[in-house]
Amino acid sequence: MSTKNLSDLLDSMLDDSALEQAAEDVRRREAQERAQAAAELAEKRAAAAPEAPRALDDVAQLTGLIEKDLRRVLGEAAPDDLLVVLATAGDVVQRRILRNLGPESVAWVRANLEHIEHVTDHERDQASAKLLKVANALLRAGTIAWPEPEAVGKEEAPDPERRALRELLVDLVRIAEQAGPEALTELAESAGEPLLLEGLAKVGAGSRGAALREALAPLRAELERRYAQRLAWMTEALVAIGDGEAASAFDARVFVEG
Repeated sequence: MSTKNLSDLLDSMLDDSALEQAAEDVRRREAQERAQAAAELAEKRAAAAPEAPRALDDVAQLTGLIEKDLRRVLGEAAPDDLLVVLATAGDVVQRRILRNLGPESVAWVRANLEHIEHVTDHERDQASAKLLKVANALLRAGTIAWPEPEAVGKEEAPDPERRALRELLVDLVRIAEQAGPEALTELAESAGEPLLLEGLAKVGAGSRGAALREALAPLRAELERRYAQRLAWMTEALVAIGDGEAASAFDARVFVEG
């Protein structure tokens, strides 16, 4: 290859790199705009159809909160109230609360638990009411989300990703019920989910039921294959890190030879 050809090739690669970066910037901006549009749409729906006021009335319901929201409640609760609740609550509530307290708070609870000889029903109810007051204030302010009913009483906290997807899909079905599938395009695009976009297009074209599932099966299989491949690559990267493998060797083993 001549020097001139090499120079032209390098220029072409640099141009391609610049174009790819520009395209990536555009995709990022579009994703941000879609996310903003989705948030605005959600606010409009909430304003148009506000939910009836709800309130927690049992500390066991706190187990239905995602970990981040439970930590927010515990962070604003009075330590003495938490101590009484922990001393009188069931095993699941105890474990969920302790798992979301910092080491210093756990040490404080352990030290002060020795001074509790007996808790009256009034003291228990009063401490529970104060903790629930904190949680309900955060719920009304929209700082935390309503507990997952299916997770209440379970030691395993709800999955935030599952919750977000559940809310999105329930919203899609609700909007379709109220305004028809054609009203879903904006919300589906903001989600950035290829299966939803393809599926809505097919619904718009008249596909239904078993025929719709069959039509979406190839795309679903392809998406599952892609994600499985990504998981495999991530696993090999972690193995390479653990084994102290050189980056060049990892690259050749996984992406070149593989």
